[in-house]
Amino acid sequence: MATRNRTVQYKKTRDAVKSVRAPLSSSASSSGGPVIEMVNASFLRSNRSSYAPLSTEEDPGPSSGAFTIGLPPSWVDDSEEIAANIQRAKAKMAELAKAHSKALMPSFGDGKEDQRAIEVLTKEITDLLRKSEKRLRNLSNNGSSEDSTLQKNVQRSLATDLQTLSVELRRKQSTYLKRLQKQKEDGADLEMNLNDNRYRLDDDDFGGMGFNEHQMSKLKQSEFSTVEREREITQVVQSVNELAQIMKDISALVIDQGTIVDRIDYNIQNVATSVEEGFKQLQKAERTQKKGGMVMCATVLVILCFIMIVLLILKELLL
Repeated sequence: MATRNRTVQYKKTRDAVKSVRAPLSSSASSSGGPVIEMVNASFLRSNRSSYAPLSTEEDPGPSSGAFTIGLPPSWVDDSEEIAANIQRAKAKMAELAKAHSKALMPSFGDGKEDQRAIEVLTKEITDLLRKSEKRLRNLSNNGSSEDSTLQKNVQRSLATDLQTLSVELRRKQSTYLKRLQKQKEDGADLEMNLNDNRYRLDDDDFGGMGFNEHQMSKLKQSEFSTVEREREITQVVQSVNELAQIMKDISALVIDQGTIVDRIDYNIQNVATSVEEGFKQLQKAERTQKKGGMVMCATVLVILCFIMIVLLILKELLL
């Protein structure tokens, strides 16, 4: 039976309902943008068979008992889904580490169930990383220019988290591969010892046929275990190659984001240099204006007025 995870949509609806439970006296203010119109209880009681429609258009006129709330941009849903995928991938990586430890422990079984669990977990984690990478690439195509800065910051943060998670998964797979190779070498040494013992028992006149058959069964079991280990190593190598491709794509995305940041820093430095040059030109213009002819004429007129006032006072005193 197919199912869909509607947790994110449920949380959005729940938060919207909580936000609209404010007093009606503080609402009924118009806003430009996508809105959800909610009708008061009196209208619902009069029309129980109908519901208030959802609208993405601005209400042309005020309606009594109705108020609006803003919806988040569409790229927020993608970022929340990417964050949820990262959390699920981290949980599955913890399960994968336990499966690796269990598969590497010596046991009496053939280990097929453990290997199958490792394959399933690795495939699920890789699919989550690929899905998150695809969402992250589509994230830059959604959103307006008003929230582009916030969107780029969120995209850069999620890309860093994805890259860290990919590096950790690749490290775990490499460690598991090295330990598998070590066990393979130990199995080869055991096979050589068994062959040596078999040859010695053939030369021994007192060697029993039952003991030789027991060693032959051990040898066949060791060969079967070696083949299984080689198959596991091949699968791990394939998984590591897929992770390397994912890391390459995420690294390219991070490099693109870093290039944009460097470009912004360069533009900011150019603006700072231009502002500094403009300030110097303004100071130069101010000095030139102070040394101009109009300033000198005004100064001479003020001095002459002062002299005339002094002469007028002296004239009144002498006469």
